[in-house]
Amino acid sequence: METTENVIKSNDVLKTLRQISLIFFFIIGSAHLLSGLMISQNMFLPLTNIVNRVLDIPFAIIGTVFGLSQTRISSDSAFRKPFYIIMIVISLLVLGIMLYINIFLPDKVV
Repeated sequence: METTENVIKSNDVLKTLRQISLIFFFIIGSAHLLSGLMISQNMFLPLTNIVNRVLDIPFAIIGTVFGLSQTRISSDSAFRKPFYIIMIVISLLVLGIMLYINIFLPDKVV
């Protein structure tokens, strides 16, 4: 059993992690979305193409960290352990699919 002090410290660390990951989620997500919009309008193509290709995996990782930290803070049920296992499997599956798309599928040449 965890003591009350350990639970409070754990929640403080998770809340700080959630706040930091939220800031990075907005910054990286905005840059990724903006670069995608600029690519669709053929603006600054070499630079925006590089930014768009580089930021998709960090955006997915930061989104996963934010989502899992929020889930950990808000869940206080008896089914916590299976829920965490399912969330981790889903997160790893999404990240694996993102890596597969980026590494093994060829880029579209314009």
